Amino acid sequence: MILKYWTRYIARYPKVLLYMLQDTEYRFGRYAAWYNRTSDFRTVIKRRQLDMTKKVKLLLLALYVVDVVIILAVILGVYLFITMGVVAWLIGAIALLILKPLILAFGLLVPLVVGVIVIQKPRERAIIANAQKILLKHPATRIGIVGSYGKTTAKEILLAVLSEGKKVAATPGNMNTAIGISRFATKLTGDEEVLIFELGEEKVGDVRYLSQLSHPEYAIMTGINEAHLESFKTLDRTVGTIFEIAEFVEKSKLYVNDESELVHENTNPGDLVFSQAGISEWKVTNANTSVTGTTFTLTNNDITIQAETALIGLHTVGVTVAGIVMALELGITPQQIEAGLKKVKPFEHRMQPRIMHGAWVIDDTYNGNSDGVRVGLELLKDSEATRRVYVTPGLVEQGDKTESVHIAIGEQAADSADVVVLMKNSVTEFIKTGLINNKFTGELIEIENPLEFYTHLDQFVAAGDVVLMQNDWTDNYK
Repeated sequence: MILKYWTRYIARYPKVLLYMLQDTEYRFGRYAAWYNRTSDFRTVIKRRQLDMTKKVKLLLLALYVVDVVIILAVILGVYLFITMGVVAWLIGAIALLILKPLILAFGLLVPLVVGVIVIQKPRERAIIANAQKILLKHPATRIGIVGSYGKTTAKEILLAVLSEGKKVAATPGNMNTAIGISRFATKLTGDEEVLIFELGEEKVGDVRYLSQLSHPEYAIMTGINEAHLESFKTLDRTVGTIFEIAEFVEKSKLYVNDESELVHENTNPGDLVFSQAGISEWKVTNANTSVTGTTFTLTNNDITIQAETALIGLHTVGVTVAGIVMALELGITPQQIEAGLKKVKPFEHRMQPRIMHGAWVIDDTYNGNSDGVRVGLELLKDSEATRRVYVTPGLVEQGDKTESVHIAIGEQAADSADVVVLMKNSVTEFIKTGLINNKFTGELIEIENPLEFYTHLDQFVAAGDVVLMQNDWTDNYK
């Protein structure tokens, strides 16, 4: 233990501290928790490298300066003890040397906290206030997308389809917070006909606050599960937060995913629900999916739409149907919808397939929810593969559902994969328990170094394999 404490004195210790801060998105609580549970700082940086932004460079310089000052102070204390014989100088020097890692680790937070209070927060308040004025006056039809998962998929489907007939703007990437939406709003030209907002949630009231900012007239609820349960604490609070959207959108304009158990349990008769079967009078037939995409037919009396996307999995059918029906209501023609759907591609790290040495590798490493795991494993099970390989570290932020969620993952993986590759961490044993429960007879591989495994994946796969990689933990999760 003492030996590992001295890893705080390695030359790259300042870079490790900044990596931890950056990896936790400068959330001081998460940073402190990660620091306190880390015993060997030589093993921290595993999955990526420190992004040397201007902010990081300034902080790194400050850390090195403080480090040098502390070392000089220690040397001075020893010198004064030797020359003057005052023991207090030696004790002070030793204490300063021992405390040096903590001074660097938590003294670093002082300028950051001051910067947040004095600069960042006032600037963000000004940006949000300006965005409120812009969005209040903007004439576009607004669509809000909420849910524990699948928001980006729904957003991109709507963007592709509606753009065939209207000028549309959507929040880019994962800009689903108040400041992200506000920065998006300040870049609008004012002549957009439709605005699409992805509304994030981490605590009770988030969806209500973001709805007050974005003023949605239509909304899609993609589904609810244990994602962010660590911050919400209970599923009831998660459900209540996501259903806050219903306070702002008329019942006839709120599309909800009936295939999500927690959504289904909280809907009422007459709600506008969608699923793989369709929505209202719109019925789905001939639905098929493979690693190259998904197709289905959507009909309503004499109107027929042949839907074809490059998205993988039948779970995408329901939300695609919701996008189609909403687009029709907003004046997009069936022909335009069919053309738009053909432009919908898998999104980066979300059920994104690629060929590697004759094997199909499905990159779903952004996925972090149990519903995504379930549908991914269903696809793997049904794939025509010489060898079905499942790669995962498990899920994070599952709260008190952590054990049960991961046992269930193991049980399903046992029935879906020939090879299971687990990135070793705190939930590995739970997944292994699920594998044992379902009498897994395939090959189990446990990986200590995820970055090395992913880097040399081409040496692991073989022609005929289908490899499903789900989720990836940042280094601050153990």
